[in-house]
Amino acid sequence: MARKTVSVDYMKDTINKLLATSYCSPDTREGMISALTELLCATGNYKGFRYLTESEVPFGLRPGIRWVDGEPNFTDTDQTRVCYS
Repeated sequence: MARKTVSVDYMKDTINKLLATSYCSPDTREGMISALTELLCATGNYKGFRYLTESEVPFGLRPGIRWVDGEPNFTDTDQTRVCYS
């Protein structure tokens, strides 16, 4: 018989990888973010998120945050490039 459940951690890890590396549209990633946020909140597993840096996304993709002189900078970034804790 096929398995009927999947772990919250598996879903979080899978969606985090997609948010970091996918070439889909920001609107699609927004959908992933909404679904994951709802899942984490509903199961009592929400622990926040952070924006991904340039070194955490494939070359050529905009990061969620840039650090300039030790300060956060959101110029030319993609707010859907995040990672959930």
